[in-house]
Amino acid sequence: MEKISLLIISTLSLWRVAIASPEPTQLALALKQLDGVKTSLARAQTTASTDPQSRYFFDYLQAQQDISAVEQGIRRYLTPARAQPRAVQPLSASYQRENPDD
Repeated sequence: MEKISLLIISTLSLWRVAIASPEPTQLALALKQLDGVKTSLARAQTTASTDPQSRYFFDYLQAQQDISAVEQGIRRYLTPARAQPRAVQPLSASYQRENPDD
């Protein structure tokens, strides 16, 4: 019971710190999390089956490009080069491709 109480207290204190953190801190954390996502995608890509009989497969390149676009947007926001807004680059959001042999 004591361990559960400590877990709840520590979780609540971390939640309170996360809410109180300024926006740049939260965005820096998001950049670190995106690095983790890129690492996970790279690992998944190395273990992915490349079965030519599969009709669909995950488009790792497109996912990596979209993650890079999000990272660039966050970095530009954190260190703006100019005060004017930049054009928004649309994300693909389509990561399933069809095998052309089918």
